[in-house]
This record gives sequence, structure tokens and C-alpha cells, in this order.
Amino acid sequence: MKKDYKKLLISHAKNTPWDYWVNRPYSPFIGSLNWKLVDAKYFEKVGLPRGFRLSDSLYQYPDLYVNSEFSSHGEKVLEKYFSNHSMKDISQIFKKIHVENMKKITRLTKAKISPRKKLEELDAICISYIPFIWILSPLEKYFNTLTQNQFPLYIKKDVEKFIGDVSIPTKKNAYVLMQEALTKSTDYEKIQKKFGWLRSRDGFTDFYTIKELKDIKKNIKKAKISKVIIPKELKKVVQELQELTFFRADRTDKLYEAYGKARPIFEEIARHIGVPFCDLAYYDAHSIIQNHPKKYDKIFTHIYYKGKYMMKNGIIFSELGHKKSAKIEGSIAYRGIVRGIAKIVIHPSEMSKVNKGDILISQMTFPSFIHAMQKAVAFVTDEGSITCHAAIVAREMKKPCIIGTKIATQVLKDGDLVEVDANKGVVSILN
Repeated sequence: MKKDYKKLLISHAKNTPWDYWVNRPYSPFIGSLNWKLVDAKYFEKVGLPRGFRLSDSLYQYPDLYVNSEFSSHGEKVLEKYFSNHSMKDISQIFKKIHVENMKKITRLTKAKISPRKKLEELDAICISYIPFIWILSPLEKYFNTLTQNQFPLYIKKDVEKFIGDVSIPTKKNAYVLMQEALTKSTDYEKIQKKFGWLRSRDGFTDFYTIKELKDIKKNIKKAKISKVIIPKELKKVVQELQELTFFRADRTDKLYEAYGKARPIFEEIARHIGVPFCDLAYYDAHSIIQNHPKKYDKIFTHIYYKGKYMMKNGIIFSELGHKKSAKIEGSIAYRGIVRGIAKIVIHPSEMSKVNKGDILISQMTFPSFIHAMQKAVAFVTDEGSITCHAAIVAREMKKPCIIGTKIATQVLKDGDLVEVDANKGVVSILN
């Protein structure tokens, strides 16, 4: 890419109205697989509704931004789509694609072709997951509007609690299935082979060890789910919310399962370019495909615009950074007041630092965080809506939880003594 085109990309990014979306510490390698080709035609190509407009994105480690028109326009697309479709349709499309992709990756690991060719084909496979990752933003906007308009008509008090209680999915995600396998069997090697990838949500972190699986088994507790009476007028919407809650976790689980399946290809590529496996994380995957491997720093910026992208070391737009504040406020997912030591957990590999009585602070929680959540007395997240994983688990475990603070992981640090007032939705530092 010519230098003047890079200047054009930077100029475009500077003048785009960005909305902060999520905080994710992606590596350059996984990032370059994740962000390529997310134009409208790729949503349509995988069977999602026509009309989504996402031709650009911006990532500045560790924050991901999206063009502000994407969610609002996407909500309108979904209004039309859901007039004769359902969330189940989206989940089934995704499941079918994933099943085919897993077969493709298995064949690819055994193929007698060059590592660069394998990576090129793997890149095309990864692209098919990305529209399902991005679509969550307009999906949440659509269903938030729907529930705000309909639920108060039939639920007269504590509407948010009702929404959260009825949003618990009936389908089982990968972590729940792993827990069930652990309770029924002692064949840890078989369980490790099937579910070990759940610990690695970045393509490079080690999988679960047998020792870790045994530790998880010792701490499995059956969730107590409250029975809720659902007005008949809301039953269809509730089914949609349950499917949305399942899809939220399932879409990333399947992507990371694909990365786990592709681990032998990643290892082969690392050997091919002569670097340790862990160092491969810092290379642009497309530069390897083009046979001029380029390494980047941990802190980097990625800009994507109309089929072109660039990476650059460091942060380009400092003005996009979040303004830190000592005041931490969010939405109430489950009420209660507790005090404890804050433990920041960004990745499943950090769960071991959470002790009984600690308060788990995270950008958002995943099914693989359950072990740490069982030990913690409360949860606080940067992201999430009333149907997010942290909110659902908080209600199951009956633990205070505040979601959507935006800044908790930036303001708090390990060892802080904090009070979580989930009656008011406020987190205070006490020391």
C-alpha cells in the first residue's frame, strides 16, 4: 500500500464519527484475521440480512471502535428482517457455517500445501465468522428498543430484573457442556481434547490442562434458576431474548473453537517463518501470506476502510481515548451491597488470581470465567446489557453485579478495596 494511501486512511479515520464498542486486547495476527472484509456484501454472503453497512472499523489497542451509523442503520435492517425471521434463524445459519468450517480446517491441517497457502485459505474461513461477531451491536440495539417498548405494558415493577430473569437461555453453551461432561466422566483427556480450547480466546494462550479441568470439576455448582411467570403476550419476545443471550456467547465460542482447531496451522506457520509460536501473535497474517512477514508491537492501531487496511505501531488518535473518572457507575444486574478486594480479569488465564471473597472486575465475562465467578462475591463489568453473560450468571448465583460501567477496568487495579453498591449501581474505592 502506498504511503499516500495510508495518509488517506488516517485522514478518513480521523473524520469518521466513531462509537466505542469493546475493549479487547487482540494481537496483530488475530486482529488481521478478524477485521478484513466486513463490507455489506459479506453479511449477505453468509446469509445475514441485506443492507448492513459496515465498510470501516478502527482498533487502537485495546479498544475497538465502530462507525456510529452501523448500529442505528442496522437496527432498521433488523426491523424488516424480524418481520418474517427470528433469532433462531441467525443461530442456525451460524451453526451450519461453523460445522462446515470445522471440516475445512481439519482438511486444511492435513493438506500437502505450503504454510502460506494454508494461512490464505484459513483467512477466508475466518472471514465467514466476522459478520456474526459484528452483528451483535445492532442486535442489542434492536432488542433493547423492543423490550423497552413492550415489557412495561405487562410488567409493572422491576422490569430490568424481569428481563434478566427470563433471558437465561434454554440452550447450553460450550462451557456448560464441558461442565456436564466433567460431572459425568473421569476421562479428562477426552474432555481436554474436546473443550480445552475454551481457555484460549486469542489463538495463542495454552488450552486447559487436566489439572485445571479437575479443579473446575471440584467447584461445579448447580445453578438455582428462579421460576418466572411470563405473560402470554411476551412469550415470543422472551424466546427471542433467550436465543440472543445464547447467540452472544455462542458466536465467539465457535470462533475461538475454530482458532483452537487451527492451532497446528499456526504452529506450522511459526516454524515456516522461523519464530517462536508465541511471537507469531505479533505478525500481520496478511504480510505472511504475501511472503514479507512484518512484526508489530503489542500496542498498535488498525484501520480498515472499503477493503483496504493498515497497521501501525502505537496509538494514532489519542483524542479517542476514554476519559478516566474516579466515579464508577453502571446498570444494576443484581442488587446487593458487598465489599472486597478488586481483581481485574481480562483473560481466562488470569482467573487463578481470584480468591474467595474477591470482587471480579472485567471488560465482560465469558462462560470460561465461571470458575472465578464462583469464588467472587460480586461482578463489575465495563460492557454489557441486561441480557449479558455477567448479568445472567449474577442472577443464577444471586451475587451483586453492576454492568456497563465503561471504565471499571481502567480505574480500578488489583488489590483495591472496593464497595459494590448494586442497589444504586455505584462502585467506590475505599483505600
